[in-house]
Amino acid sequence: MTGHGSDYSTEERQLRTRDEKEGVEKWVESVFFAVGEVTFLALPAFYGLMDAEPNAQLKFAALFSWLALVVCVGTFRGPWLDVDWPPVTPLLFLLRFLYYNVVVAVVAYTGTTIDLALHSPAVTATVVVLLSVGSALVFPRLARAVGELK
Repeated sequence: MTGHGSDYSTEERQLRTRDEKEGVEKWVESVFFAVGEVTFLALPAFYGLMDAEPNAQLKFAALFSWLALVVCVGTFRGPWLDVDWPPVTPLLFLLRFLYYNVVVAVVAYTGTTIDLALHSPAVTATVVVLLSVGSALVFPRLARAVGELK
C-alpha cells in the first residue's frame, strides 16, 4: 500500500504554478487579512467598550474607527500607496497590540464626545474616520522609531 489515492488532482495542483493576484483581488485579500489583524489585536479595547456608556454613540464611533483602521491597514500594506508598512516581528506584534487598542479606544471616545456635543452622526463618522486614517499613517513612523531603539 503506497498511501496514495487514485485521484491525482492534489499532485497536479501542487505542480501547477499559482497565478499571482492583481488589482482589486489583491487589495481585497490584503483587507481581509487586515480584518483579522486589527480585530484580533484590538479585542481588549472592543471588550472594554461593550458595556461602556454612552452605549449607542460609543459603539457607532468604535465601528467607524475599526472599519477605517482595517481599510487603511489593508491598503497601506500593499503596493498601492507609498507607505512602507512594517513587517510583523515579535516587537512590532506587541506594538501593534498596544497601538490598535489605544487607537480604537481613544478614537471611539473622541467620536462619542463629538457626537454628544454636535448630535450629528455624519460629522462624528467623518472625524472618527479621519482620526483613524491619521493614526494608521503614524504607525509606520512609530514602528521605525521603536525599531531604532533596540
